[in-house]
Amino acid sequence: MARSKPSLAAKLSRTTGLQLVLVAGSLSALSFSLGRNSGFQQIEAHRATVPVVRVAEQLSRKLSYPTIINDLNVAAVSADPNLLNDFDRLSHRFWRQLKSFPVDYINYGSTDGSFLGIEKLSPDRFAHNEDSQRFGRGTMQVYSMDANGQRLAKTDAIPGMSTSHEEAWYVDTVKAGQPSWSSIYAWEDQPDVFSISYNAPIYNKSNKLLGVVGVDMVINQLSTWLQDTWENQQGLALIVEANGDLVASSQANTLLIGKGDQPQRANLKDITLPLATELHTQFREANIATQQGAKQSLNNTSPRVIELDDQHYLINSTPWGDNYGLTWHLLTAIPADEEWRASELILYLSVITSLAAIGLALAINRRLIKGILTPLTALTSASKSTEVQIEEEAQKREFATPVSYACTLPASSTEEIAGLNKAIQALVQAFNRLTQTLREKDERELKDISQKLKISLEAAAIGHEINQPLSIVRLTAQSLLNTLKRQDPGQSSPALNEGLTTLNAQTERIATITEKMRSLLRNAQTNLGPVDLQQVIDNSIRYVRSNHRNGNWIATHASNTSPGVQPVIEGDAVQLQVALINLLKNGLDALAGQTRSENAPPPSVKITLNEQDAQWTIDVDDNGPGLSQDLLGSMPLSTSKPDGSGLGLFIVRTAVESHQGELTLTTNAWGGLKARINLPKSRT
Repeated sequence: MARSKPSLAAKLSRTTGLQLVLVAGSLSALSFSLGRNSGFQQIEAHRATVPVVRVAEQLSRKLSYPTIINDLNVAAVSADPNLLNDFDRLSHRFWRQLKSFPVDYINYGSTDGSFLGIEKLSPDRFAHNEDSQRFGRGTMQVYSMDANGQRLAKTDAIPGMSTSHEEAWYVDTVKAGQPSWSSIYAWEDQPDVFSISYNAPIYNKSNKLLGVVGVDMVINQLSTWLQDTWENQQGLALIVEANGDLVASSQANTLLIGKGDQPQRANLKDITLPLATELHTQFREANIATQQGAKQSLNNTSPRVIELDDQHYLINSTPWGDNYGLTWHLLTAIPADEEWRASELILYLSVITSLAAIGLALAINRRLIKGILTPLTALTSASKSTEVQIEEEAQKREFATPVSYACTLPASSTEEIAGLNKAIQALVQAFNRLTQTLREKDERELKDISQKLKISLEAAAIGHEINQPLSIVRLTAQSLLNTLKRQDPGQSSPALNEGLTTLNAQTERIATITEKMRSLLRNAQTNLGPVDLQQVIDNSIRYVRSNHRNGNWIATHASNTSPGVQPVIEGDAVQLQVALINLLKNGLDALAGQTRSENAPPPSVKITLNEQDAQWTIDVDDNGPGLSQDLLGSMPLSTSKPDGSGLGLFIVRTAVESHQGELTLTTNAWGGLKARINLPKSRT
């Protein structure tokens, strides 16, 4: 007893169940680890974000003071334009603002190069700096100030000042044409002091620039502020620009100002502190993410864990200052909880286990797919072989050879695939039975057509045979009558004249009867309906190939028609098929009776369907001896066969004319006969 094949459903159920167990188990373990790790991440991320938020908020508050001061000064000048011409009044105003706000320097520069700046040296000490016409241009005069903000004695004079303002605070503001933060720059009179300033251009009522008023924040003072803000926090906090130059540091021993021939600010990459090195790496990665359009906001920063001297740190890089036009970054390094590391180790183990389980599930799935695809591939190959056979038979336009199908399935095939194989075998067998039935039907129909036409053709042949001698008798009688009419009436015989007249009348009667018989035969068999010329050609070729000893000389026909246009006319398919069969047989008979040289091409009869403007053209060409010009001119009541009567061409012409068509005989390019049938297209 043959062992039954397993079902595809059972096979899929077993393998799918095993895969689900593996994947679900591994994903459950991974989900638990991820959840546990995510909890630690959220806790640590929150702990790392709190000081960043605090620093960012306080920094925003600190940088809001310059905007308030500038707004007040611009409003004051707008209310009293003469204030800019009285540097003592302006100096006292700046002094009061320095006493009230935590800023380091307030200044004004006019378009003629004059400058006034009030500097906070300490909470109770201020300096008046002025480069103007009243004290002589080109030298910065420095004065002390009393407790009421009045200018006292001169304490210093710094020569070599430029005649125009070239520092960033002035140039950047004039270029922007609106209040803005400058880049960090060194003071002209104190090159070792770096600051950033918020400046506003001042215009008169005619929109003419009068000068720039600004508020400076010294970098050293900003670093002192950050140290105070970070006082109770371990780790390290840095504020850097986009290029890595330091703005502030929470460690006092961090070098902010480079020492050398020309003072310059230190860059993040130059700091040797281990935490600063790690922060530099995080900063560089954050810059790359920003360039790729993945810029992080303050609320979704993702800290990275590092290990340094047996201590874990959460390091983070947060962009800051976009709303001020600044591209600063807050870099922080905060000690992390040890449970973070333990949770990460568990997560790594869970990931490895999950990947191994998924890999095993994929291997099982691949084996299952292979087991399904192998028999399907065999079915596909066998089906393609059968398809090729069908296409070859279709090109021949005959299905004389039954189509075969054979497929050997592997032993591992499921019952569904085996059933599919049997279904394909049954389909091929049904196709063979159908083609055999159609072939037998065509043969029966052609046989019936031949039988029905036999009597009509015999009658047409009789009429043709009668007309040939009858025409001679008729012409002779008419000639004799004409001769008698030219003779003297006295010499002519009345009896002879009467006899010839009777003979001529009777021949005309016989010709009329014969023509009526031909007309009857021509119209009686016409059953009009839609006729596919392509199908008529195929049926005619199939019939001649099957019933003529030289039927294999007929080449595959060609069609030259417009895409999407069907060669269908209104007519009688039987009459047209009989006409084509006669033309094909005439061509084959002409080739069979020809003696061909060894180098001559093989005998061939070709039929072509062409589309023209208002008609369809069917050409039947052979490479036989053709017809002489005399025979071509006497068509169609002529023949080139020794025992022929020309009746075949008569039948063709009769069928074509009954369809309002035309038959022409010419010599083709091969030297053989071209028989062309022109049929009008159906009116739509």
